[in-house]
Amino acid sequence: MSLARRLALPVLLLGLLAGGATAGEAEGMLAYQRGEFEAAMRELKPAAAAGSVRAQTTVGFMYATGKGVAQDAVEAMRWLGLAAAKGDAEAQYNLGYVYDAGLGIARNPAEAVKWYRLAAEQGRADARYNLGALLKDGGEGVPQDAVEAARWFRLAAAEGDAYAQLALGLLYLRGSGVAQDFAEALNWVRQASDQGYAAAQFNLGSMYFEGHGVDRDEVEAVRLFELAAGQGYAPAQFNVGISYHTGRGVAPDDVEAARWFKLAADQGHAPAQANLAMLYDHGQGVPQDDQQAVFWYSLAANQGDVYGQYGLGAMYRNGYGVGQDDVMAYMWTSLAAQYGLPIAVKDLDTLTARMSPAEIDQARSLAIAWVQRWRSTSP
Repeated sequence: MSLARRLALPVLLLGLLAGGATAGEAEGMLAYQRGEFEAAMRELKPAAAAGSVRAQTTVGFMYATGKGVAQDAVEAMRWLGLAAAKGDAEAQYNLGYVYDAGLGIARNPAEAVKWYRLAAEQGRADARYNLGALLKDGGEGVPQDAVEAARWFRLAAAEGDAYAQLALGLLYLRGSGVAQDFAEALNWVRQASDQGYAAAQFNLGSMYFEGHGVDRDEVEAVRLFELAAGQGYAPAQFNVGISYHTGRGVAPDDVEAARWFKLAADQGHAPAQANLAMLYDHGQGVPQDDQQAVFWYSLAANQGDVYGQYGLGAMYRNGYGVGQDDVMAYMWTSLAAQYGLPIAVKDLDTLTARMSPAEIDQARSLAIAWVQRWRSTSP
């Protein structure tokens, strides 16, 4: 699971004037808090040039995010760099994020780790979490180190950081960087869920659904999925849809299933797109509609979803919602069959028996070209 990270927001210091800030700097910070970003930049940039660390950090943040000024990564790094070099933890954190997210520059996780670590060592929970997230995944010049990731997650989790609590809980759930411990996993995931963090509610629901660390309880699982789904979390919306479609944890209801699948599908969630297509294909919970089925199967298939690929192949094979085309049917069915989907393997045999060698070669070439394109564009 790729962990979410976030940029720190400038904090208004209530004692700004008493702390020695100029009137212009204080007015700039107040303007920023009011959302008057252009006015804030006019006041803060001179203060930043005069050496104010707070102003430098905020000006750098504004250039990084394009608030009150055109987004400019070079200017963002210049101002954040000045404050970070003076030891300002917020500037160090945000400079790390610029490198982490590749805001206007080439992404550089190794440089992000350097700045996150400096901020983390000063006690910033968000820096500790982001540092742990990079170490957990590794790659791009960052050695993977789940043990150190767990250490940073634990420090941030103890301070109440919901992102870190979930991340630490998932390490315990999988036994990565720590000994597998379902009780510890439940403890940390529940703490994050209790803070209303949608991803944690989803994962806690999954633990109830699978009986990991708790007695299996599908009703409670669906309740938690719905909490996360209500916040727009696509994987949870998909799980709610599956629950209504299968009648697990709730009474079966394909109208509700279709509604939740659509919410997730509209966010690009491939399994939800494939399942919504299936409902349109069979007229379950929605009017039967071959064109809609082809549309949603296509979206899922082109994201690599095996059921979307199989469904799209079947539509081409039968000529439902699209012109009958054995070459295209073979192409998509073969992509699904390579994952071992039994029904796809069977249908591929049927197609092979009725196609010429030239048609099969053409279909295979199309499948290879699709895989090459997909690999080149996949994260």
